[in-house]
Amino acid sequence: MLTDQMNEASQDEDNVALSNTKETEKKQRKRKKDCEEKNKKKRKKDCEEKHETKEMELAWKPEDCAKPLGEEDSVQLVPDDPNSKPYCAIIKDIYIPNKEKYVKLAVHWFYRPEDVDKKHVGKWESKDSRNLFYSFHRDEVFAESVKHKCVVNFVPENKQIPNRREHPCFIVQNVYDFVKKKVRKFTDKNFDVHQKNEIDRLVAKTSLRLGDLPDIEKDQVTKTSKGKRTVQRKSPKTSTVYKSILEDFDLLTGDSDRDKRLGELLEAVKHECRTSKKKGARDDDSYWPDDVVPVVRALEHVFYDSMAEDMSKYHHKLEILVDELKTSRLLARRLLDGELKPEQVVKMTRYELTRGFTFDDITADLEEPIMRNDAPSTSNNVGQNED
Repeated sequence: MLTDQMNEASQDEDNVALSNTKETEKKQRKRKKDCEEKNKKKRKKDCEEKHETKEMELAWKPEDCAKPLGEEDSVQLVPDDPNSKPYCAIIKDIYIPNKEKYVKLAVHWFYRPEDVDKKHVGKWESKDSRNLFYSFHRDEVFAESVKHKCVVNFVPENKQIPNRREHPCFIVQNVYDFVKKKVRKFTDKNFDVHQKNEIDRLVAKTSLRLGDLPDIEKDQVTKTSKGKRTVQRKSPKTSTVYKSILEDFDLLTGDSDRDKRLGELLEAVKHECRTSKKKGARDDDSYWPDDVVPVVRALEHVFYDSMAEDMSKYHHKLEILVDELKTSRLLARRLLDGELKPEQVVKMTRYELTRGFTFDDITADLEEPIMRNDAPSTSNNVGQNED
């Protein structure tokens, strides 16, 4: 009897323990399920917040600015120092770098004259408070740092600067070489082909915007140096040679001044001609003087017809042309080959003569800006800072 009671008590204890175990397991399962649901909701919320954040980060578009941005646009950017003047740059690319979240701009910086050490400026003097230096200093900035677009006019040094009231824009007439610490003219021979082409395009865009700016008239007064007057003399023998050629072709005008200019033009292009009929000479070279005299005569004739009423302008323009023909093989070659017509040459500015192309030739190569979603393929000097 006692044994039966003891067995019943033990069985009751086992049932209670089993019941407690089941209850505990049930609570643990519920707790685990609640935890999983909580974690699931948290992950979902985090994912949604991350997606929203990413959308906000990538939401900036060029169209968000007051005026839409594109490549080759000039812009002002927020400076590091709030008390400083805004930075200026030209946009070269708009992109989202791989594994990054923010839209960035690849730019070429402008430099303000006061930001360049005076010893690096050399003899350059500011003619206008709107002056900036262009540079090929490439860098990258966040798109959000753009304040607004601005206008920068690239004006060759032989052209008059546009009126401030009509065109209150920045003016660029020089390039700052931030590597060699030197201010260069647009016509500097040390620029590579790509840099020359870029300068040409920027000058051409200004020409399209403003029209053909008037030339700065050359000072006709004889310049003196250290109290001594210097005069460039031409050998009488040389002048006689070209006069004889004109006589042989019966092209003397009877006007000594015009005949002198014809002789100077012949002399200026002779370096691009062949003097032998042998097959060894390049086929595309003009034969001297047979192929050259008609071209030069037609050229002078157009200049005279255009400027007969202002002979000082006639002489001034031909002096410039002769100087450029002597130094530019491309200009002489294109003239003799007929690629440049006399009617085009008479209208060309000194900058165009130096380049050997008209602005129409240059602007024909202008490309429409393209929006890219990748980092630029050529970024060797992106982020390169001036030492």
